[in-house]
Amino acid sequence: MRRGFKADAERRAEAARTDLGLDPLAKLDPWVYAAKLGVLVFDVNDLDLDPAHVSQLLVHDPDSWSGMTLDEDGVRLIVLNNAQSKRRQCSTLMHELSHLILEHVPASVNVSPSGLTLLSDYSDEQEEEADWLGAALLLPQAALLHHRSTGSSMQEIARHFGVSDDLCSWRCRMTGVEKRLAFRARA
Repeated sequence: MRRGFKADAERRAEAARTDLGLDPLAKLDPWVYAAKLGVLVFDVNDLDLDPAHVSQLLVHDPDSWSGMTLDEDGVRLIVLNNAQSKRRQCSTLMHELSHLILEHVPASVNVSPSGLTLLSDYSDEQEEEADWLGAALLLPQAALLHHRSTGSSMQEIARHFGVSDDLCSWRCRMTGVEKRLAFRARA
């Protein structure tokens, strides 16, 4: 990641809450945020797909994908895999929104037979940035520090913010929240 990106992601997470009229420690609903950004969010059932294709995407191979971004004539649309848990969809939606916020340009662009532009194959660095920003938007460092310092477990924080336990644990570890709390406890 480029120098200063992590701090910038925290500032963006705070600014997103300000834009939505939320407290800096409040839960940010990814669907509300997408609407604020003018991005449409659909699930597979909202698309006019052949039932065999829907079955392939949601029944036979639901773990092969989480979401995708479509862009046509300035209309931005994110399609989510509704066979996955709501917590997973939150993470996926915020990841896809992060690519748009950061104005990432995919390394390759595929066009569907109907002419829709399917954005895919971002660089590893762009994927890492989208992962980090998406997670920061969902679980800002300040909120993690606040909730952990008041005794909330990672599972309680994850439930409160509507994300997976794994994502909450990863953010607490990667932001140094756990180390800071351990240091405070020793002091």
